[in-house]
Amino acid sequence: MKLNAIIVSLIVFAIGGCTKIDNTYKSAKAPEINFRGNAYEYLRSQTGVYDSLLKAISRIQGLEDTLKTGDITLFAANNRSFELAFLNINQARMDSVPQMPLADINSVDVDVLDSVLCKYMIRGKIKSSDLYSSLSDGIDVETIKYGYSMNMKLLFTNANGYVAGGPKLINFSDRNRSIFTRYWVTTQTSTIDISADNAVINLLTSGHDFGFGSTFIRAVNKR
Repeated sequence: MKLNAIIVSLIVFAIGGCTKIDNTYKSAKAPEINFRGNAYEYLRSQTGVYDSLLKAISRIQGLEDTLKTGDITLFAANNRSFELAFLNINQARMDSVPQMPLADINSVDVDVLDSVLCKYMIRGKIKSSDLYSSLSDGIDVETIKYGYSMNMKLLFTNANGYVAGGPKLINFSDRNRSIFTRYWVTTQTSTIDISADNAVINLLTSGHDFGFGSTFIRAVNKR
């Protein structure tokens, strides 16, 4: 009888632990971060963080206005992301025969820069709570121009011994016009659901390579 009682107690304990994990998963919420101003003003307010992004945006007609008045979801790439991109671009240029001159934000072809920048700006305000409908596959979303499809997928991190009990993040993927995920290039956020007057803003990690890697490099270095 004592052995049976112990077994029953262990089963109850295990079920209780699983329930606690499941409830944590379902109730996890991103912290409320509200910014009084538009998306463009938010980037400007983060001194020394988004200078490269702002410089790139200033080269494309209409993008500043979109950040100020359009209903968008913005994935913000910081200065380090641009440094990584141009480090790779210029390494390829130095290795080419003959060598190509070094590139920077000001020298990139405007059409190339426009098509890449728009990948970070999604039509409509999409919060992390809107992604619950498809946790396994994420949702395909459309960029503000060109009808290009990206993918947003909710990610639950672990914390304090709880499975999926940590902060929510978003995996943001360039689908490369493919239905096969092995061809996608995915980056991750560090902060999500910043609410501005006209936008939902998600901040990308410093390890993100602006332009999603090789596609951007090839486009910039095309002779």
